[in-house]
Amino acid sequence: MKNFKRYMSRLSAVALLLSLIVGCNDDDTFEPINPKAEFTYEISADNPFEVSFVSTITDRDSLRWNFGDGETSTLANPSHIYAEVGAYDLTLTAYGEPGSVPTVIDTIINIQVFDPEADFSYSASTDNQLEIKFTASTSFAKSYAWDFGDGGTSGVKSPTHIFDEVGTYTVTLTATGFEGSTPTVVTKSVTVGEVLDKLSGTVIGHEGSWDGVNGLIGAALDGDLSTFVDAASGDEGFVGYDFGEGNKARIKLIRYAPRNGYTGRVVGAEIRASNDADYMNNYDVLYTISEEPAEGTLTEAAISLTKSYRYVYYYSAPGGYCNVAEVEFYGELNPFEAGLIDMSNWSEAVNVAGISVAITPSTISFSGGDDSWPGTAIYQQVTVEAGTYKLDGSLIIDEINTNTWCEMFFSSDAPQSGVDYSSDGGSMAENGGLQVAYSTWNGSPQTVGTYDFSSTDEGGMNTAGNYPTDGIYTFSEPATFYIVIKSGAAQAYNFTLNKLAFSKVN
Repeated sequence: MKNFKRYMSRLSAVALLLSLIVGCNDDDTFEPINPKAEFTYEISADNPFEVSFVSTITDRDSLRWNFGDGETSTLANPSHIYAEVGAYDLTLTAYGEPGSVPTVIDTIINIQVFDPEADFSYSASTDNQLEIKFTASTSFAKSYAWDFGDGGTSGVKSPTHIFDEVGTYTVTLTATGFEGSTPTVVTKSVTVGEVLDKLSGTVIGHEGSWDGVNGLIGAALDGDLSTFVDAASGDEGFVGYDFGEGNKARIKLIRYAPRNGYTGRVVGAEIRASNDADYMNNYDVLYTISEEPAEGTLTEAAISLTKSYRYVYYYSAPGGYCNVAEVEFYGELNPFEAGLIDMSNWSEAVNVAGISVAITPSTISFSGGDDSWPGTAIYQQVTVEAGTYKLDGSLIIDEINTNTWCEMFFSSDAPQSGVDYSSDGGSMAENGGLQVAYSTWNGSPQTVGTYDFSSTDEGGMNTAGNYPTDGIYTFSEPATFYIVIKSGAAQAYNFTLNKLAFSKVN
């Protein structure tokens, strides 16, 4: 038996030696695999000199970036800041295993200065009617200059300002970019004097939690930052409110806090809203959390959209398992809606210097002017589908003067500055011509107060009888025209059009 074991051992050694010899004589040769590479790049919206690169490379041992300005990198996804404007010949080289051919990709990176872009939204406070929070959204801006219209200023990108009095203020943001660019100026009328209501409704959200017991949806609405929602799925957790049949809310501010120790998991989460019963698939995104919020406190964000919704909810970031400790919604339940009228987009045709027009989301106030004719007009273009529409609103008379005159009408032509434009020329007679009129010489009210558009009592806004008492207009086919509001005072005056709306009802 021992001799057999020695024999088998020697036989195995011989077999191994033969296999090595045969392997060395094989005609097959080793072919190294060449690396494959590609990349994308993105210029920063904050700094036009900063470029971020993302590479996709396979079968490589190392890589090297040459940015074209003498600087290099061996990182897979580097970020590089160029020193000056110009065209740079950028090269990415991927090196593979020994014997392979490196892959080289060349492209031209054009570095140029862009004019800054800017806009801002604002929201009232949750506890102080004089406090307004401003949120700037900008690109290619280096510095910010705010003028709040009350003598106050700020250089912070998104400041909070406390006004001294309730009222309407003209707020201006000037965003200055990099050297060689032209600053951008944004001006808006801001109404001060509102405290936002915290909204609530029937709770909606995903079922269950990661462990089936803790982290259920109610934890995001209990006012306790130490509790949190932990969804069973990484991508599909959500929690929010259904305001109920027939109700809609205009969201003006949100407040949210992440789960302690997991702040990164809310980055990419969305605030969604819908009027569809299938709100998970048909929705608008009101806000996206783009950076890690502070832990243990509520972060605030103003919402600039003016639409109202029945459903509103926080939707988990991809892979975030919801992980929100608290979410709050502030705004107005069943607010006024202007329909087809865009209260932020009026054009002005000036005929008399000194007339001021102040516009808020629900009011248009005219004031000032001198003893001349024919005043001024504001207008905007609207397009209607075939159907039935309702024109609605009221006029607030703040001051009575002998020759005060206001009219609103539909017109096929836009008013022109320096031209006496009235409802007699260019008006749409087939749709009613002169719609609404007020004047102190045609029987309209001679006392201050609020008068409905359709009112014929004491003259009202419908003294001429040209405005349907129900405000209903029917269009047999699509139409595009102008809504024109014209002041016609020959002396100083003061009145406000309130909650002006033009909406499709059928």
